[in-house]
Amino acid sequence: MFSEQFHKSVFFWALVLLAISLPYSVFTLSVAQITLMVNWLLEGKFKQKYTLVRQHPSLWILTGFYFVHLLWMFNTSDYSWGIHDLKIKLPMLLLPLVIATSDPLNRRKLMGLLNLFVIAMIIASFISAYHIAGLKGNLVAAQEDFFPYVSHIRLSLMIVLSIFIMGWLLLNTQSIWKWLYLPLSIWLIVALLFIQELTGILIFIIVSAILLIWGAYRSRNFLLKWFLVVGFSAIVLLTVSYITHAYAKFHKLDNVDISSLEKFTAQGNPYFHDLNSKFIENGHYVNLYVCETELRKTWGSRSKLDYDYNTSKGGSIRACLLRYLTSKGLRKDSAGIDNLTDLEIKYIETGVTNYIDTVKYSFYPKVYVAMWELYNYKNGANPTGYSISQRIEFIKTAFHIIKKNVWFGVGTGDIPDAYAEQYVLDKSPLAKDNRLRTHNQLITFIVTFGIIGFLLILSSLVLPPFLERKYSNYLFIVILIIGFLSFLTEDTLETHQGVSFFAFFYSLFLFHKDDKA
Repeated sequence: MFSEQFHKSVFFWALVLLAISLPYSVFTLSVAQITLMVNWLLEGKFKQKYTLVRQHPSLWILTGFYFVHLLWMFNTSDYSWGIHDLKIKLPMLLLPLVIATSDPLNRRKLMGLLNLFVIAMIIASFISAYHIAGLKGNLVAAQEDFFPYVSHIRLSLMIVLSIFIMGWLLLNTQSIWKWLYLPLSIWLIVALLFIQELTGILIFIIVSAILLIWGAYRSRNFLLKWFLVVGFSAIVLLTVSYITHAYAKFHKLDNVDISSLEKFTAQGNPYFHDLNSKFIENGHYVNLYVCETELRKTWGSRSKLDYDYNTSKGGSIRACLLRYLTSKGLRKDSAGIDNLTDLEIKYIETGVTNYIDTVKYSFYPKVYVAMWELYNYKNGANPTGYSISQRIEFIKTAFHIIKKNVWFGVGTGDIPDAYAEQYVLDKSPLAKDNRLRTHNQLITFIVTFGIIGFLLILSSLVLPPFLERKYSNYLFIVILIIGFLSFLTEDTLETHQGVSFFAFFYSLFLFHKDDKA
């Protein structure tokens, strides 16, 4: 019906649409994948495709990922959720099949595809910078608002991949324009820091370190080998030094002499001191030097929002005010509020709890929040609403489920019910709306499929590269490491954009024929 060249063109441009849609639109992402599948069917040549399937045992193994999900439907009771999960995971079946059995892209088309993906990510980084800088009018943009089209976590993974793709393009492009990749890569690294997504930054650091060691191992040039080893050592030392400094800075606490605590404010009102409270902000104790009477009255003279009003972030004005004043080393009384600027009052009204949260171009606030959550969780704080401490509760719950379903898990469709039931049994401190899954893809697999299914899933992802001899392939190594590192902190394959991102680039680089890629 259509010429062979027509189908090749549709295949390429559908891949382009898929790549540039990843950070922007679930709809066009779906359109791209449907187009790929329809074009594949209309193209025919099924005898040739069957031959290719037979020649690619790696494809059989990779599609086993999906068939494990399908097989474990027999071990489930909630078929509606199971079918939903099968729909989400479809890219892990269709994309490998279509890419492996279609005419492979030549190097020129592969580079064109990757360039367009990089351009899409650079535009996304500028949109994020626009929001972070507050040009939209918001005082302090929430992390999830930095980029409105995909989660900040998925965005950071795509940015990391783009940086390493540009490194490959720089080495493999002949044009003089290739040197633009260098400043653009630096810009994306800066954008990654601005987004302050801890997962993406750590993955970037780890991938960089692994590639440096890998390069040093493979290089026959002594000077290059030495340079790469020094680069690896520098990354490790700088990372450890930064974390050590941040840890020491966070744990530098006030020395409190109980006998010398003042009992009255400058206005003669009594202070309240909770000597048992361990909660801190920037090394200062939150529940010392608190005068509720003066706080309520003085706040009313500075703001139109009620002292007991809940902010857009869920916490009360009172709680935000206590923490913000503490973060600046101020007492929680009228004098403390008088020391705040009008802008700081507005920050508190929006739910800001620490003055360092208003520092837009620093990574330390993100590190501080992580340490603050762990410190307060250890000292009995409710984990609800706090990313890291919630994850600890998620994992605890997951392991309780695993203990009861060690070998075969709970089944493809029973994940939500299993978690809901276990949270009740555990009398979890988490609010009902915050009782989520583990945010760890590997643990999610074990909960769902047990040890048996987990090993099958893992085999379906790690064996194909051996059969395709891709473990010395730069682009494939990068996406594999990014994917598996993200599995440790996120349910990467449980959303349409996440699974499409991994399935697309994993399949593209796995089945690309150029060994120099």
